[in-house]
This record gives sequence, C-alpha cells and structure tokens, in this order.
Amino acid sequence: MNTTRLDAIVTHAMKIVGAPGAAIAVVTPEGSYVQGYGVKKLGGDETVSPETLFPIASVTKAFTATACACLVDDGKLAWDDPVRKHLPGFRLLDPAADANLTIRDLLCHRTGLPRHDSLWYRTHLQRGEILARMAFLKPTASYRGLYQYSNLCFAAAGEAAAAAAGMPYEAYLKTRLLEPLGLHSVTFSGPGLVPTENHAWPHQRKKGKVAPLDAPLDFFNVGPAGCINANVAELENWLKFQLSGGGAGTPVSQKSLAETHTPQMIVPFDDLTRAFYPDRMHQTYTLGWSRYDWQGHLVLSHGGAIDGFRSHLVICPREGVAFVVLTNMASYLPEIVRNSLLDLLLGVKGGKNWHRVFQLQAKKDTDKVRTDKKARAEKRHKNTKPSLSLASYTGTYTDPGYGTATVREEGGKLYLTWEAFDTPLKHWHHDTFVTDTEQPGFASLDIVFTLKADGSVAGLTLWEQSFMR
Repeated sequence: MNTTRLDAIVTHAMKIVGAPGAAIAVVTPEGSYVQGYGVKKLGGDETVSPETLFPIASVTKAFTATACACLVDDGKLAWDDPVRKHLPGFRLLDPAADANLTIRDLLCHRTGLPRHDSLWYRTHLQRGEILARMAFLKPTASYRGLYQYSNLCFAAAGEAAAAAAGMPYEAYLKTRLLEPLGLHSVTFSGPGLVPTENHAWPHQRKKGKVAPLDAPLDFFNVGPAGCINANVAELENWLKFQLSGGGAGTPVSQKSLAETHTPQMIVPFDDLTRAFYPDRMHQTYTLGWSRYDWQGHLVLSHGGAIDGFRSHLVICPREGVAFVVLTNMASYLPEIVRNSLLDLLLGVKGGKNWHRVFQLQAKKDTDKVRTDKKARAEKRHKNTKPSLSLASYTGTYTDPGYGTATVREEGGKLYLTWEAFDTPLKHWHHDTFVTDTEQPGFASLDIVFTLKADGSVAGLTLWEQSFMR
C-alpha cells in the first residue's frame, strides 16, 4: 500500500477545497492505514488524529440497515414485515403505500415520498412527532414506482427496529452492533459530539472565506438517518466487518448482511453522473448502500453531509478493499478522495484528475447560483404592490403535515414564524414575499399568499406546501 500516495491525495484535496481537517481509514489485502490531517478547528492548534470524532451523517444509514439485519437474525423482524406490525400508528397519505408499506420499502427509498427535509432540519420537532406527520405528507411518485431519497423513511425504519428490539434505537445499535464490533467511542448527533474531548468542528465557506460554524447541528430528531459520530480508528473495524461478509464471529449472519448489499431499486442516472462517469453501466440502491460499477469493479458506498461536515465510505467486496474519508468542512473533498482512491486501489489505468474535475465543478456550482439569482431577479415584476394591506395577511395558517405558520405585522413589516424560524418578509412582487434571513434552511424562501374569490386571504404556500388560513 502506497501510503505516501494516499497522504498526497488527501492533502491535495484539502488544499484545493480549503478544508481545515480530514481523516481516512483504508483497508486492503496488504493491510490497513488510518491517518488524521490538519486541525480540528480553524484558529486552534489541535490536530486531527485517527481518534477524532466526526459526524458521519448519512453513512449512518448502513448501520441502521445492519441493525435491522441483526433483528432478522434474532427472529424479531423480517424485511417484508408491514411497518405497522412494529409501529401500529404509522400512516402514509398514499393509499397503496399506507396499506402495503414494509421495512424493506423504508430502507430502499421507494415509498413515493420525496425528501421533506424541512420537517426535521433545524426544527424543534421530535422524532415521534415527525413520524406522525408523515401521514399527511404529499407523495411525488407512486408507491414503489421511483427511487426517492428520504431521511424521514430511514428515521421510521430505525424506530421500527427499536420497537422490535424493545429498546431505544441508539441503545440497540450500541449493544447489538457497535460494541461487539469495537466501535466504543460512537456518540449521537451534535449534542453527543461536543462533550467528547477529541472531536472535529464544523466549517463552511461563506463569501469566499472558510470559517467555523457556531456549533455542530442537533439532528437527533431524524437519528437513524444520520446521527452517528465516529472516528476512523474504529471505523476501520466497520470496514473489515463489511468486507468479511458477516457470519461466525460477527454480529450478523452472512445471509442477512448479504441482503443489505443486494440491489433493491434502480437509481436513474442524472446529468452529472452521465458527464462524470460515462462508462458506468448500472446504479442501484440496496438497503443502506448505493451500488454501482467502477471500471468493471463492484462498489458499495454511501456519502453523508450535515452542516460543516462531509463523509464517504466505500466497500469493494470482491477486491477486499474498503475506505472511509471524513472532513470538517462542506466541500467536495470526500468525492475527490473517493474517486482518486478507487482509481489507485483498484489499479485503474488512465484515470481522471479528480482533484481538477471537482475543482471545476465547484466553480460551476458557484456560477450557477449566481446565474439563477440573476435570472430570478429578471423575472421579478417591478413596481408592484401587495393586493391588500399588510394587516390583511396576518393570521395563523396550517398544513396537516407541516403544522402552523403565523404571520404578524410589526413596525410596518410582515414577519413569519414557523417552528424554530422567525423572519421578516420582504415584498417581492404582487402577493409574493421572500424570507429576509440568512438562517440555513429558511433563507430567501418564496411565501406566496393566495386569495379567495372575494379578495380575502385564503392561505399561503411555503416549500410548495399549502397552508390554509
């Protein structure tokens, strides 16, 4: 194993994106390598070590699916159990999904629901309340008709597993899976990260400058979809376990672990995938993993992203190769390292300069934001006024899934309150206003007021959800 080349790949990626820190664990038939790079927090001198905890975000999903596999082995759950066998009160709006939904459906993103991430991201809603509100969320595809990634569905799968196990999700994960595999340092969500002595701090680039965020995000309310904090020193054990195929000496049988690696839903190629990977032949989602081919090699992987952190974990089961990369900045670093390591470790000849590829993509992303902002401004109808007085828009608006939004007038301006968010509204045109805040998840959102035939306010639209007055 060329560790000098491994280090160069990571440090060059850090330089390109401006990431303060990163860590990797690599497992090959030749041996293992774990390493930390950079600092935990800009402005400090504490270096990242293999024992430094990072949120792994959606890389957690494979842990949730594997926890379900443990329950399958124990006879407490079956992949095709109806969800309501374990969560009797769980409902979905689509009749077909509501009647037939299984644990497998939740774990492979085929419920018909889109992301609906606004329900959990930076809100005060608790996990049980979010699952109850799923009964009112509008689907955007037919049941089992289309792969649509959903954090909420993985949260539901984790709670179903907890019910089958008879203990909280996090406790079951710890006792049945993490501790037996030697992942003793794992904590959960942002509040579980900060009290630990050795943890990374989140960063992001804003107005061209990389800076620390105020604090790690609390996303315990969607826990089974992405709540694990871990370090590469212990994730090495997870990599080896996945490569082992399960069975004797592991927490999961070969059959049940293999099921988590088996294709369940086709993932259509988007334009970026076609451009970056023109030789790719297939792309599917299993139970907690993305599965695709890399120059003739089978790859199982999953990425993770949460405010100020990114991660990616890769398994190449036939070659006995696996690795994980963690970083404390929102950037393309995990993708750069992932693709570069796949080429290096699998012996791909004539591979791309992935550092350059993603450097150019980052510029395209920035340019697109600028272009979209300009195009939106050009479509604005200037010199218009609201149809009614500001006081006429005030009141309480409700949506069965998204709850209550309140509009008030204060100092000659309208203000909108929803969950943890409170923001002034800026008039855009006609009866459309825009949230005037930089709060992540709530910045520059269109608030469109709708009127009744008599000219009074009927409701408002937020996130394409209809809140009725």
